[in-house]
Amino acid sequence: MARAAMLLVLLLGGCAPQARDILLSDVDLSNMETVQAIRDQLEPRDRDLFANYVVRHHFKSARYCGKPLLDADGEAPATVGEAIDLAVHRDAAERRASSRPQTPKAPRELAKDEWDDLIRDRDLLIDAQDRLRLEYGDAATRRPEWKTRQTDIAQIDKKLIAMKSAVFGSGH
Repeated sequence: MARAAMLLVLLLGGCAPQARDILLSDVDLSNMETVQAIRDQLEPRDRDLFANYVVRHHFKSARYCGKPLLDADGEAPATVGEAIDLAVHRDAAERRASSRPQTPKAPRELAKDEWDDLIRDRDLLIDAQDRLRLEYGDAATRRPEWKTRQTDIAQIDKKLIAMKSAVFGSGH
């Protein structure tokens, strides 16, 4: 605990390394105060990217995407900057892969693709809520953006319930 407090003081003080150069092994990314302190030091363009890394690509996150984030040599990112860059690269590759033309699909496959898209959209909304919580703490739930995202999540949940039998069969 004392080490975490000292690290937080260093991060907020003038003696800290540049935010992108902070070693991931030196910080506890499951501690939202530490994540927020690092995020606040980053350039504005990197802040949401770092939050995305913590929420989607860090293995200790509840919203972890399930695939380790590794560089071309199979190494995990060592610094905040590397983590941001690898997360951006992975997300771009996933978008490119999902936009490639494919052979015609059966109705059930199309329904499964729609299901996957809805799940992805729902996860993005939840990630946005997590970023709001990072920025505003418990007050995030009182913000209008939170309520809008909550409504959108509920609409997606209704669609998922309606689609369940088409995607997984009537026995599930």
